[in-house]
Amino acid sequence: MTVRGPTRRPGRPRSAQAHTAILDAAVALFVEEGFEGMGVEAVAARAGAGKATIYRRWPSKEDLVIDAIAGVLAEAPATDTGEVREDLVQLARELHGLMGSSTTGGVFPRMAAEVARGSRLGRLYGERVIGPRRAALARALHRGIARGELPVGTDVELAIDLLVGGFLLRRLTGRLRPSDPTPEHAVDVVLAGLRADG
Repeated sequence: MTVRGPTRRPGRPRSAQAHTAILDAAVALFVEEGFEGMGVEAVAARAGAGKATIYRRWPSKEDLVIDAIAGVLAEAPATDTGEVREDLVQLARELHGLMGSSTTGGVFPRMAAEVARGSRLGRLYGERVIGPRRAALARALHRGIARGELPVGTDVELAIDLLVGGFLLRRLTGRLRPSDPTPEHAVDVVLAGLRADG
């Protein structure tokens, strides 16, 4: 997965360059320092932009950080292969890739604390990043139920928690590896449990 790097030449870049430089700097500082540890002044200095430029574009530090994070996290893929397993595998591969990346993966441990304490930043992250991905997984599971691939009483929310939670826990505990667990294996374990429960 390719992620923009935060390094920029000194000086005040032009508008489009400034926008990108500011977002890159915000992501990098969020990963390095956490939300409380980073400041708009530091973002401006790293981006080679003025504080006034930042405040003109983002009304608060929370808005800046969530825009920066949403910018490096691609939209959840739209999948409808006609088979629940393949849909879930594609979504799990994308999630595994994001969590395994040094930049996007570094966001998750920092953001977990914000989500857990219900901060405004955590709520924005839930709406703009977590929500769309959970919705994509839910759609795949509901299609599987409708096609008879999963039991009618399948607990969709629990299934999503089980699938996402495995990757997240391994990222938070430093045990996430490119092939451990593979997205395919994680999906198969969750589906086996859902089918056995039905």
